[in-house]
Amino acid sequence: MEQKPIILITSLRESSPKGSSFSSVAADSTYLNVLFANGAIPLVVPLGLQKDDLLQIADKAQGFLIPGGIDIYPKRYGVAEIHKKSGGLSFEKTDTLSNKENSSGFSNERDELEISLAHIFIEKKKPILGICRGSQIINVAMGGTIYQDIQSETHTAFHHEYDGKTPLEEYFTRDAHDVIFSENTLLTSIFPEQKGVINSLHHQAIKDVGSGLHVAARSTDGIIEAIESEDMTSQWILGVQWHPEMIIEKHPENKLLFEKFIEAAKNTFSF
Repeated sequence: MEQKPIILITSLRESSPKGSSFSSVAADSTYLNVLFANGAIPLVVPLGLQKDDLLQIADKAQGFLIPGGIDIYPKRYGVAEIHKKSGGLSFEKTDTLSNKENSSGFSNERDELEISLAHIFIEKKKPILGICRGSQIINVAMGGTIYQDIQSETHTAFHHEYDGKTPLEEYFTRDAHDVIFSENTLLTSIFPEQKGVINSLHHQAIKDVGSGLHVAARSTDGIIEAIESEDMTSQWILGVQWHPEMIIEKHPENKLLFEKFIEAAKNTFSF
């Protein structure tokens, strides 16, 4: 029987129902299903684990998938002033962050866990795939910065963010805009025409690219839509700003992102 790679995927904390003191930790089943379908075993990482715990589970895992989610707290990438649109509809302009996803617009414990795990997997040279927020986490973990709000901080005429009106399920699968893939990247092997159509649900984006990374794709308005490791052979890292897991049926080439990631994870069995 072929050994399946274990892929860590981080969770989020859901707010408790009204009148309840309970909260739950969850992961989007779409990510889990695409990992299952491509021969991997997803393992959801609960929030609140300490570094020793993370080191132990990282030893047992072969890859790390960082999913989409809410905005990263700006001080994580060296910005003291919080933009009025940073953190979503409800945000907190202090260092005292809520531990409940979406209650303040930031999640300190999720930022901490994902950045810590990213550092561990980079040190261990195990593959990392970041999706939407996940690509930004990779960039921040490697010293990069983020535009807190694309619309007001760049000159784009595109609307990259969710419109707040269309049903989310429909919006996730909607063709939003084209992207142009950089030459000599993993993505050009997946999209050989060097162009693709993606969905788009982000109001933030990568600004300055972190050390050891390079730009792998941009939208036609110049916004960075993907980053890769400068040396994918020795350190497999890919971050995409779109949600490939939601458009596999419509644009099947996106399935290859996960296949390549899981293939890289399998290669760590020889470490």
